[in-house]
Amino acid sequence: MSQMKKTLEFFVQTKDVDFNDRIKPTAILDIFQDAAGLHAKELGVGYEDLKQKNYAWVVLYQKFEILKSLPYLDTVLIHTWPKPKSRLEFTREYLITDKKEEPLVKGISNWVVIDLSTRGLVRTDSIEFNGEYVSFTNYPDKCKRKLGLDAQRIEEYFEYEVSLDDIDHNGHMNNSRYLNILQNYLFTYGSKSYMKDVEIAYVKEVKYKEHIRIGHFKFEEKEAFIGYCNNEICFESLIGVERI
Repeated sequence: MSQMKKTLEFFVQTKDVDFNDRIKPTAILDIFQDAAGLHAKELGVGYEDLKQKNYAWVVLYQKFEILKSLPYLDTVLIHTWPKPKSRLEFTREYLITDKKEEPLVKGISNWVVIDLSTRGLVRTDSIEFNGEYVSFTNYPDKCKRKLGLDAQRIEEYFEYEVSLDDIDHNGHMNNSRYLNILQNYLFTYGSKSYMKDVEIAYVKEVKYKEHIRIGHFKFEEKEAFIGYCNNEICFESLIGVERI
């Protein structure tokens, strides 16, 4: 039985970097998402496989840490592998390296499968794939689902209206687009700061033209955000910022 691990080459293009030629946080999540999708397809549980059952993958939580800057206009390797599943959740790890296998970014994500008719969760025993789990892990602790941030600490709010460009094939705001909003809030043109580490929990899906009211405050030397849509929490995020 072969190990359930996938390695892909990814070329860092102009669209993937900011004005400092550093990788955008949204690009990192897009790389993770594409690698996960391709590996799921190989395992027989890809987008089209689940669509036939009227199911879909939905990400609940993601985390990444930039260890070294990715090379601009060069190729990197993205390695990804699933961890043993629980009753309702699937966890997947990621490691981006250079061509010499030097670690650049590590990350983890927590997923569920939903029934598109009911929007309810599907038990993991309905999703079968064969292979041997990889024993290596960068994250031995149980993956989070929520951050549990204290809304009483919010210092200021700002708003965002979901655009058509934010929507993915599941009909809701794509997971990486939330970081576009937060990056534009935190930084301005010419800034030498970047998101070094990110945690983001997706609590409730947000759809086209809906408005997100986002609260911001400082928490343990990090930038904390809580997003609300229709008076309900839709996401939480903790971001570590570092200067070049």
